[in-house]
Amino acid sequence: MATSSTFLEPVAIVGIACEFAGDIHCANDLWHALDGRRDVGSAIPRDRLDIDSYCAHMFNMDNNQQFRHKIIRRGYFLSNSQWDTFEASFFGLSDAEAGSIDPCHRLLMLKFVHLLDDAGYSIEKMHGTRTSVHIGQFSTDHAYTSLRMEPEYRSRFHGPNSLLYNAAARLSYHFNLQGPNVSLDVACSSSLEAVHMAVETLRTYEADIAVCGGVNGIFAPESVFYTSTIGALSPDGRSRSFSADANGYAKGDGLGLIMLKRLSDAERDCDRIYCVIRDVLSNHDGNDDKSSFVVPSAAGQTRLLTDVYKRTNFDPQRIFYIEAHGTGTPVGDPIEANCLGRFFNRSSLEPPLLIGSVKSNLGHTEGAAGIAGLIKVAMCMHHRAIPPNMQFTSLNPRIEAQRYNLHVVQHSIPFPPSTDTDPIAIGINSFGMGGNNVHAIVEEYRPSPKNSITNGYTNDHVNGHHQIENKQYFTFLFSTKTRKSLKDQVAQFNQWLQKRPTSDVDNDHAFFQRISQQLLLRRTISYTHLAIFVFANRQQLQQQLDAFLAEQTISGLAIELRPTTSLSQKICFVFSGQGPQWWAMGRQLYESEPVFTQWIQLIDNEMTKINNGEWRLLEELVEKKNEQESRINDTNIAQPTLFAIQVALAALLVSWNIYPSTIVSHSAGDQAAAFVAGRLSLEEAVRIVYHRSRLQNRNTRQGGRMLAVSMREEEVKEKLLKGIEHLACIAVINSPRSVTLSGDEKTIDELEQMLSTFHPNIFKARLRIENAFHSYQMDRFDVEKELLSSLSDIRGLPLKDPQQMFNQKCAEACLYSSVIGGELSNKIPVDAHYWWTNVRQAVRFRDAVASIAQNNDATIFLELSPHPVLATSIRECHESANQQPLILPTLKRKENEQITLLTSLAQLTISPDIWQQYFHTRNILSSNEDEAYFDGFPLYSFQLSSCWYESKESVIKRLANRIPTHPLLGVRQLSGQTTATWRSLININLSQYAFLKDHKIQDGILFPAVALLEIVAAGYRQLFLSTDNK
Repeated sequence: MATSSTFLEPVAIVGIACEFAGDIHCANDLWHALDGRRDVGSAIPRDRLDIDSYCAHMFNMDNNQQFRHKIIRRGYFLSNSQWDTFEASFFGLSDAEAGSIDPCHRLLMLKFVHLLDDAGYSIEKMHGTRTSVHIGQFSTDHAYTSLRMEPEYRSRFHGPNSLLYNAAARLSYHFNLQGPNVSLDVACSSSLEAVHMAVETLRTYEADIAVCGGVNGIFAPESVFYTSTIGALSPDGRSRSFSADANGYAKGDGLGLIMLKRLSDAERDCDRIYCVIRDVLSNHDGNDDKSSFVVPSAAGQTRLLTDVYKRTNFDPQRIFYIEAHGTGTPVGDPIEANCLGRFFNRSSLEPPLLIGSVKSNLGHTEGAAGIAGLIKVAMCMHHRAIPPNMQFTSLNPRIEAQRYNLHVVQHSIPFPPSTDTDPIAIGINSFGMGGNNVHAIVEEYRPSPKNSITNGYTNDHVNGHHQIENKQYFTFLFSTKTRKSLKDQVAQFNQWLQKRPTSDVDNDHAFFQRISQQLLLRRTISYTHLAIFVFANRQQLQQQLDAFLAEQTISGLAIELRPTTSLSQKICFVFSGQGPQWWAMGRQLYESEPVFTQWIQLIDNEMTKINNGEWRLLEELVEKKNEQESRINDTNIAQPTLFAIQVALAALLVSWNIYPSTIVSHSAGDQAAAFVAGRLSLEEAVRIVYHRSRLQNRNTRQGGRMLAVSMREEEVKEKLLKGIEHLACIAVINSPRSVTLSGDEKTIDELEQMLSTFHPNIFKARLRIENAFHSYQMDRFDVEKELLSSLSDIRGLPLKDPQQMFNQKCAEACLYSSVIGGELSNKIPVDAHYWWTNVRQAVRFRDAVASIAQNNDATIFLELSPHPVLATSIRECHESANQQPLILPTLKRKENEQITLLTSLAQLTISPDIWQQYFHTRNILSSNEDEAYFDGFPLYSFQLSSCWYESKESVIKRLANRIPTHPLLGVRQLSGQTTATWRSLININLSQYAFLKDHKIQDGILFPAVALLEIVAAGYRQLFLSTDNK
């Protein structure tokens, strides 16, 4: 054992999940039940166990009915559906395998997801971590039912899935947790012993996170029968902890899980900290003072208390309250209470030692009893009060309360003000019937100033450039595995929101920012079904929520199905060509996003140097008051402004840690792509944009037009262009069935008319461009000569100076060129000749995207453009590869720019890391302060369906009243046999069979023939006349 001088790092409870009787589904529900003294006890559900009928069938020799009287009829039970239902597909299980899993283990799997929600950890964040799992389980009811399974109905899963080790192993397997894994049974102290083991794995650095707890399920009659017959259970199903009328404990269903981390790690990671475990220790009674194996030992309990307080050098006088084992047995309660009194030894001049037990509220949940007590204590710390014991009338006279200054809590007792005392400390007892004892010391968490504000993050690039509050938009993202779960999740959130205090909602900005962080940073957001809400105020949010629940559409609401291929997060930046520009593009982002603004201004300054102030980019982008004033569609204006918007969008995305693995571009988008990919400096890129657009503009309104047509390249050449190649040509090949024609305006008009007449079903569209790009018309007006001369000094090879690069990480992306129709290797320069080819030759976007698909270089295509124009082409290019990438816009013409961008951000992001950076750029930093903000916040909404399977014989034993019985025929045995058989045990010494003694021949009793006939008749009636029981 460690000496008192050994430092034992405190361990923080950072997450809680639970399930107890009375519709207690989370720790917040538990607190309200405890604080409100709500009685959650009930009779055993008859459709689970029919005790009276079971006794009548199983104990027909119980003449004095001693067994019948001992078997309890009440307790604390989960609903049958909580044991019966499961969402097998969520865990990738077949219905057959799920049905064979112990219901306790199925519930553990479901509640583990809720544990992650409560702790603020996504499934991806837990994947592959050194997380230990320790689960206590006392009940073996599933093993009873599995052992009775008919061989012909027993699947290959039933054997392994009926064993205890699955309690912890299932969690580690399904969530890929790679720390120590232990399932244990030390009777009623199993779950607190699991906590003890979990704390040790953290202190020895075997694990970085620990998950521990326990579960108890009562659905086999044997478990009720065996504990009833030893006299441990309360006949009326009440645990009267420390009360004079205590008469045994009440059995209870239940489950509790907690997540633990070393306190220093939890503070570093800004985790929510419920409270702190200072130490936990266990021992065994031995046999020094035990009159029998199952009797508690005062000596063993005293040794444990002495050892644990000495080991951690913790002053016992600081203990404010003891959450006792307190089962409500006449023998155990006095032993425990007097042992506590002797050890803590409070004088009458000191505040009393408060004691109580959660068993008076929830019954004795056996394998989950210790964790139930610990969760209660965590909530006491959270609410700074001790809730009252229930079922208490007067003190058990064998407890020396006056001598030891003990007080059973009978009404809610608030903690002393935190300014007046050290952190409140509470002790927890949990004892096992076999002699295992566990005691934990839990302390209130009080953050130091450096840990209560932020996590200390700084970002020099964006520091001080946070958004103006009145231009702030908020993003809420709900992500689930099914559409039904999505609707339920949003409905639960809507209900939660309606119950929030008006003081929260009145402070809209802080309130919605906190919720946004909770949903984006502390929940799993990688599931395929998405509901995205982007809004500026409470009214907009409520309108969006109402529209979602009514299955209507509204601005700011997006309901999406994320392709599974996008989970690999290989992002391609797509830079569109000229065409999607419009007069007010980018203005909302310019006013609200400092990074975007900075880059627009930077490019404007660079352009002004090159064009000698001929025109100002900022004037065209920001200062024009209406479309009539704008020159945005003039080629010499359109291309530079498009370049500025695209680069600023790329910079904004990079500031949020969104980096491309691949870059592809289309025509005039090549300049922005080459700059972002590290092939050009900003000065070079702006110079190319200026001269390219200036020279191309010479052809504007000079008799050239362009026409998009949904036809294959070969068809166009054969059916449309044959013989007129000198007047029109294919300028762009967008996809396998989409091209753009370019050439003489009169010819383009005639081709459009011909398509309308002879091929009316073929899509066609005139481009809003008064130019014939990528055609013979580019050969006019010395465009080639001047372009080559103006750009002659540009090398166009990968830059080596990081200061000249747009971003070093972007420079590592694969650059695909629509000029060459494939990947542009580092050896191919984007020099003057490249840019002339870019102007003159056809755009081979189809080939470039097809190469990306073939190389599987991207699963998400993000179009950096004022309006999405390439999504259909990208999708069509992937059809031959049988791929379905996620294709997203960054902006949409005449739509709210923040809504569009944030909606796409929500769709592409599966990791909280990007959103973490997004919040950092706004100086919104993570905090563990005031986590009561999220009490009752909705947990994941599963889509549960029946998953129960047991043998027919087991059903008979549980629900004997459902199976016809007959005093002579007995009970039919439904054990898979093809012939009907009944079992009957007749003892003529019992009063109900006394009539058989009358049938005598020569003093010998013979079974009457008429009784045999009655047996046959009864069997016939059951088989053929009773439809209910056929």
